Amino acid sequence: MFLGISLILVQALNPVMASILVPGLGQMIEGDRSKAQVFFVVEGTIWLSYFGFNYWGKRIDGSARVYAIDHASANPARRDDEYFDALEDYLSSNEHNLVIERQAGLYYPNNPELQQEYIAANSYFDEDEWMWDSLASRSYYWEKRREAREHRRRASFMPGFAIINRIVSVVDVLLFTKTERFGIDTGDGRIGLYYRF
Repeated sequence: MFLGISLILVQALNPVMASILVPGLGQMIEGDRSKAQVFFVVEGTIWLSYFGFNYWGKRIDGSARVYAIDHASANPARRDDEYFDALEDYLSSNEHNLVIERQAGLYYPNNPELQQEYIAANSYFDEDEWMWDSLASRSYYWEKRREAREHRRRASFMPGFAIINRIVSVVDVLLFTKTERFGIDTGDGRIGLYYRF
């Protein structure tokens, strides 16, 4: 019964609106099952890719963070990206903190109080300190995090592809379906164009 009601609702949808909701649904309403299947497969592939790229991006990034904990004594309690980004750029927290001290002097010359506030807010001390056991370890960590970013970047393209898929589906419904939607109206002594929804 539920399936029957669903089919009635699908058939009652405007093919254009149906294609916007789910690419291929408009083609199915118009009776073109072969095209509908193509759009369904493309849509499914897009969203599987979206979730897949995001999943692997998070998984690889998580693995890289564990590696940093093991090889640089990074703080496992930290969850912010800024901390783990700094581990990519500096061999040790001391090296990072020296850069922060120089920045404080440049940003707030002749103002020791603001310099100390900047240093305290942006440096890493105590349990947040780290030191890589080798350059090779830091390079491996950087490579894994770069790989994770690449997966997330690819995932960010998928919603755009989903929009394109909807546009193509709508255009196909408007221009290439079996139902005649555009034409010339010559009835009652007038000439014009018509469009049927």
